[in-house]
Amino acid sequence: MQGRPVRAARARTAADGRCLLDLLHSQKEADIRIIVIGGDGYCGWPSALALATIGHEVTIVDNLIRRRWDRELGISTLTPIRTLDERLAAWHCRGGAPIEFVDCDVTDYPALRETFARLRPEAIVHFAQQRSAPFSMIDRDRAAETLVNNTLGNLNVLWALREHAPAAHLVKLGT
Repeated sequence: MQGRPVRAARARTAADGRCLLDLLHSQKEADIRIIVIGGDGYCGWPSALALATIGHEVTIVDNLIRRRWDRELGISTLTPIRTLDERLAAWHCRGGAPIEFVDCDVTDYPALRETFARLRPEAIVHFAQQRSAPFSMIDRDRAAETLVNNTLGNLNVLWALREHAPAAHLVKLGT
């Protein structure tokens, strides 16, 4: 479909009218506590690095399910992707700002709620969605797993946000 170029939404905060995108990318607004859910993924990993580089306190929340699915199906990426632990170690070795990792499944509400309660995020970047339509079409069980992960995961993020970080911003990208 052709048409007008897509522009990023410039949501305003209720408190002071600042744009969330400006807030996240501003050198002046360092030390915002940000959770990147799905931070082991294609979008999540570089987002976590970029946010940590400009001074934010970043925690990756991921259950590494993409890697499990790839092992189950006997598939791999065209270019090897190191484990999250290896990538975090390399990042820290090169002087990157600290990034915490929490192994948590968004479909496990008690664990997600505890993670939000402990971290008290000011912003959440939510990429934790099963990213491959062909995966969801392999069979009924994988379709159901995709539905549970994507739908229940979103619901759980919203409720954990409501309970433990109601003033936090949510940036969501997924299927």
